[in-house]
Amino acid sequence: MNGSLQEQIESAMVRLGEGTRWNGIFLFSSEGLLLAGQGNPSLYREGDLLEFAFSLQEATRLLGEEVPVKEIVLRGKKNQRIAFHYFHALGDQVVLAVLPQKAYRRALKKLIRFISTL
Repeated sequence: MNGSLQEQIESAMVRLGEGTRWNGIFLFSSEGLLLAGQGNPSLYREGDLLEFAFSLQEATRLLGEEVPVKEIVLRGKKNQRIAFHYFHALGDQVVLAVLPQKAYRRALKKLIRFISTL
């Protein structure tokens, strides 16, 4: 594949999201760096998503290894959702913050598999 790692991931985000699966999707490293992103989150700033994703990650550690958490989905007013998916890729523990618009899980699983192969 040609292009930078960021370009490859963002291209996959667009292709797999088909423009309708999510309003925005952002991949963060364990250090809080934005590795890739697509979309325009109308309700949340990237920094807010990052801060919230990592505060939830700390909460999941309290559950210990016996109850590993890989995804947390929050539903707000007017059925607005935010999903945080935690997984290992790129030699790091990363998190995808997703602002889903429609059924998104199949596309998200494909995206995670793609990112995990890089």
